[in-house]
Amino acid sequence: MKRGLAVLALLLACALPARAAVTMTFYSHEFAMIARGGNTYFPHGFALLSGTTGDGTPVDANLGFTAKSIFINVLWERITGEMDPTPLPTGYVDGAERRFSLVLSDAQYRAVLAVADRWRNAPQPSYDIDEHNCVIFVKELAQAVGLTVSEDRKFVRDPIGFLKDVSVRNAALLAQYGNPAPVSAQAANPALLEQRVRQLEDDARRRGN
Repeated sequence: MKRGLAVLALLLACALPARAAVTMTFYSHEFAMIARGGNTYFPHGFALLSGTTGDGTPVDANLGFTAKSIFINVLWERITGEMDPTPLPTGYVDGAERRFSLVLSDAQYRAVLAVADRWRNAPQPSYDIDEHNCVIFVKELAQAVGLTVSEDRKFVRDPIGFLKDVSVRNAALLAQYGNPAPVSAQAANPALLEQRVRQLEDDARRRGN
């Protein structure tokens, strides 16, 4: 009798579907100029979703928000915004840096989709470099899944620094999903960047002489 019950339990276990889970991974991309094709990639934050929901629906998506076209007027006025293309350009994710991953419940997954839908349907012009940009978007995604985020304005144009800070603030939680211990985050220093650009220009002039 006990053997029969054990066999029945094994058959039932095998008949049950595997535990569904959607994994969300946050990425940042540095400024990059790609010679092949002449593409210029500005600093950006985005997320990838993959896995299966509780009802068996497969998930394979990317979520990010950007300006449709970048011109100088983005510095002083709103311009047309849009969600990142799906799929992303070939090689884009390979050129980005993975920041951290976590597994979502179905409720968290629905909350993430609600944020994306709200941004996708925002009245145009919807992109504001300081108020409604990729950093604010990934910030709302992080909040939707229960992560603690910074309200410091120093990160508003710094997706790399912002996501580093999120990983530090949520290190204990993220460690449960196999993420490595983060290093302390620091916002990008524009003065140091400008100094480095001038140094490279001086080096180029000296080589030309």
